[in-house]
Amino acid sequence: MPIGRGVRRRFRGSGSGYLLVLPAMLAATAFLYVPMALSAYWSFTDFNGLVPPKWVGLANYHELLTDPLFLQAARNTAVFVVLAQGIGPILGLASAVLLNNKLRLRSLFRAAYFIPVMTSLVVVATIWKMLLNSNGLVNVIFGFFHLPTTSWLNNPSTALPSVVVTSVWQGFGFETVIFLAAMQAIPREYYEAALIDGASAWGRFRHVTLPGLRRTIIFVYVIGIIQASQVFDQVFVMTQGGPIESTNTVVNELVNRFNSLQLGQASAIAYLLAVVLALVSFLQIRVFESRE
Repeated sequence: MPIGRGVRRRFRGSGSGYLLVLPAMLAATAFLYVPMALSAYWSFTDFNGLVPPKWVGLANYHELLTDPLFLQAARNTAVFVVLAQGIGPILGLASAVLLNNKLRLRSLFRAAYFIPVMTSLVVVATIWKMLLNSNGLVNVIFGFFHLPTTSWLNNPSTALPSVVVTSVWQGFGFETVIFLAAMQAIPREYYEAALIDGASAWGRFRHVTLPGLRRTIIFVYVIGIIQASQVFDQVFVMTQGGPIESTNTVVNELVNRFNSLQLGQASAIAYLLAVVLALVSFLQIRVFESRE
């Protein structure tokens, strides 16, 4: 059979499917792949959007990696990721373990944990900005119990942890629901066998629950680290990157350089972040898979 006739016959059988995915592919090409290619090219140029780009090779990347402002933003982002992912998933797992028991009003608690996830980050950040100001509810409660108070978002030592608290509060309900769904998929026979063998509650959690959640933990941490590394909304609303750059993050720095028409450097930041996240995600998956 001629090759052309075979191709036509195959297309005739699945032509409707290709037509259905064609609009999505065209939209992805126009609004995703082409901008990605242009951004990759701009990252090697001196470009401000007003005059034609001038090729500078790796100069943008070299300047970023030696720029104290960008390095500070990278450190802040790393601290944010470590704190947020050190608290959020563990808190989500703990709440999922509690909700996995036969608890009254379990559906109500599950919805209560998940409502902040459905709320806009801008709204959440605005609410927490009000709670954390000098006369906010947090300081009122701390003062009532004679605990030290401060201007949380204007103090360089407390501004970034305050943003972390906001992010964890808003997002740990997602981990709760994911872990809870995964726990309920673990066969009950495993728990019954462990109970017959005399395993304690901690033993059942360690030898039954955690192994059953291995792939879920990989998913939660991969997605969580990617999202935490791109933190922007909370910083923009609550601190604008201050005070004295103590909450400036990589994406916030990208936006600042884009707004100042340093499009080449902004594109370089985007690709540096993409490469780092790809490597971190790959290493996470390999580490977890090597332990199976």
